[in-house]
Amino acid sequence: MAHAPTDSTSLTELINAEFISSVILEYAVDFTVAAPFCRWMHLSGTKVGSFPQWVLDTATDTGETTDLSTTTLETTDTQVTAAEIGLRRDVLDSVLEETIIGQQLFTFLVRDAANLAAVSLDDDIVALYPSFATSAGATTVNLTVANMVEAQASIRSNGHRGELVFVLDDQQALDYQAAAAAAVSTTISGLISLNVTGSSDSAYLGDFWGAEVWSSGLCDTATTGADVVGACYIRGDRSPTEAAIGAVMTRDVRVETERNASWRLTEFVMSAKWGVGEICDLSACMILSDA
Repeated sequence: MAHAPTDSTSLTELINAEFISSVILEYAVDFTVAAPFCRWMHLSGTKVGSFPQWVLDTATDTGETTDLSTTTLETTDTQVTAAEIGLRRDVLDSVLEETIIGQQLFTFLVRDAANLAAVSLDDDIVALYPSFATSAGATTVNLTVANMVEAQASIRSNGHRGELVFVLDDQQALDYQAAAAAAVSTTISGLISLNVTGSSDSAYLGDFWGAEVWSSGLCDTATTGADVVGACYIRGDRSPTEAAIGAVMTRDVRVETERNASWRLTEFVMSAKWGVGEICDLSACMILSDA
């Protein structure tokens, strides 16, 4: 069995060879925002979830004495498959015995594993945005308030109704806030509610025309890095029958430890099993703008 142990050399800054502050700086973790807006399905006995929807037909114009032909009522579906993710860390006994935080290291490992799992899930969700067929914005042009309006209107034009949410790239979030600030003297300003808590500890930007706006550092780039891609879409937690993105889970985040006596270490393992997919393309609009 191969080991890449967490030992005294990998935690040099915590070895008690000098006076060390007990307050440890966190490393940067991207805000995770997109997962709550999916339509979630918790699976049992399978790893594939099916999201069915009705096939839209039209009524026939006919005379009052004309016999009607039959039309079959149909459904179609989108399948989403769960896949496993995981993380393992091997912690040597000497690390627990000789560092200033000792056994408290496991508390950090649990929190860290949860953060990394959440980032992995959100990364999979925002990676779906470039595949939405409907789009707003333009390449190498800053995001504007008009692009936000266009994204909402496009979904409505597609014939889908439901509660919307915006998830924007960090650069798009900057453009949006600047555009909102410039709109204070116009009638549109009354439809924009910005989050002004004065804290950077939030990815929530406020509301735009009744839809929540969130910022994510995980959004993908496009056109060889010249642009970034956000999205506006119908959220599955509030409008499940019109949801743009579906997610399945067969196993939530699980944290386990196992003792390896011969190596004098404890294996720490986090695992989960989930998957995401686009289940209604017309319920979403990609937003493209300059990076």
